[in-house]
Amino acid sequence: MGDKMDATPLSIINNIRKIFIPTSYSQKKRNEINFYQNVFKDSFFQKSNPAWDETEAHCTKLIQKTTGDSGLCEYVSSHTKNKKKVKILGLGSGACGVEIEGIYPLLHKNGTLLDLTCVDINKTILNKAKLESAKKQIKFHALIRDINKIHLPANTYDVVIAHASLHHFLNLDHICQQINKTLKPEGFFITVDIPTRKGYLMWPETYQVVQNLWKILPNKFKVDHTKHALPCFAKNYENVDYSTNSFECINSDNIIPSLRKHLKEKYYIPELSIARRFFDSKFGPNYDLNKPLDRSIFDFIISLDQYYLQSGILKPETFFGVYLKKIQ
Repeated sequence: MGDKMDATPLSIINNIRKIFIPTSYSQKKRNEINFYQNVFKDSFFQKSNPAWDETEAHCTKLIQKTTGDSGLCEYVSSHTKNKKKVKILGLGSGACGVEIEGIYPLLHKNGTLLDLTCVDINKTILNKAKLESAKKQIKFHALIRDINKIHLPANTYDVVIAHASLHHFLNLDHICQQINKTLKPEGFFITVDIPTRKGYLMWPETYQVVQNLWKILPNKFKVDHTKHALPCFAKNYENVDYSTNSFECINSDNIIPSLRKHLKEKYYIPELSIARRFFDSKFGPNYDLNKPLDRSIFDFIISLDQYYLQSGILKPETFFGVYLKKIQ
């Protein structure tokens, strides 16, 4: 895809917990700010491993098969290419890499001017995005806001984007109402996100499949790269609620219901059911896809993932969606 899915929605954040033991909403906000300032210190995107990149390539094919576009950035570009100027709102944008590094070059190629507003609680990384936008001569507005409490102007934006950010939001009904309100009549909302059980927990049926696979995997694939400062062997695959001490998947099981309640669904593409549990930043670095064993296990898990997803046996843990304004 032209954009990057979130490959780190999990226990890298444990390193923060060693310093902070959050017990309140405000403490969670401080941890969120500190964590993502470190994530985006040297880049506009979160770093990923080759197995996750390959997983994203698989998802690209699913999106392209249904929409004709290979991802969020390409979809925005192709569906605004006849406009002279497009007003885009990014929610929980972080360093705005998707908007500035992904979408802007495609719009520029189309001859479309970008008027970009990005909302985040993190002033430091929004300032980084502001500087980069100035270099590229993008009209840029930074809004330092708590999105859970945000109120947006009516009928203002052509496109609203939430790239791997909805799972950090608590007040999803309010936010989806505001998205619907702020879209222009012909505008659209687009997202890639993680609709897991609350806290990034696995649903019981998903956890059972993951546990069964874990029993047969060679030990080299069971090294955890995020739980501690140094990689460590994980005898068992833990099912952990990360929302206890962070905003990680704080209300993620309500993402899809809230979107469907407040907006009109155009595309809903379930992408992954179990694969992210093996290939994201936690265990993904264990796979060298140039080695036959690693590649065969990767291909097997992806195929199994799609079987469980398409048969409806397991719920999606990643999805791509496009939503239109719903007339209330």
